[in-house]
Amino acid sequence: MAQLTDEDVSRILCQAQKAADNEVSLLRVNFEGEPQTAKMHIIVVNRDGEVIGRTSMEDAWTGSLSIARSKAFTAAAFSSNENALSTRTIGILSQPGGPLWQIGNSNTAEGGIIEFPGGLPLYKDGKLVGAIGVSGDGVDQDENVAIRGAAGFEPPPAIKVDTVTSGGIDYIGR
Repeated sequence: MAQLTDEDVSRILCQAQKAADNEVSLLRVNFEGEPQTAKMHIIVVNRDGEVIGRTSMEDAWTGSLSIARSKAFTAAAFSSNENALSTRTIGILSQPGGPLWQIGNSNTAEGGIIEFPGGLPLYKDGKLVGAIGVSGDGVDQDENVAIRGAAGFEPPPAIKVDTVTSGGIDYIGR
């Protein structure tokens, strides 16, 4: 069974940290009002949703830690070897009238399910091995960092939800 090695986890966290160091925050400015870089928590979980890696930037919001963990859990929990769904995807599918409407209310264990961007499944040799969750200074910023962190661990294109639905449901925003 494919799984993430310690080296893989270090690579993912390093890639994400480097991306976060260059991501402009949606909400932070310095004393002169100049935009600042984002401060984020980055979590990697295994396929079962157990935390196997974490990076937290200085001054990242404490509340974002549990959100990052829940984003990673959500991406891992709703993906498989045959389908890749991001937390953005879960958000789209859980809108009123959608097939997963109110799914977030059905699962509150371990922080529950997150229905907004920043969580992506991780694949190795075409098999689901875990997920990355990022939370900090804006959900689009979180997703940008998660995408860069997941580089080299992307799902096979055929199983990404935007491929399966012929572009009808987004995997990531663009």
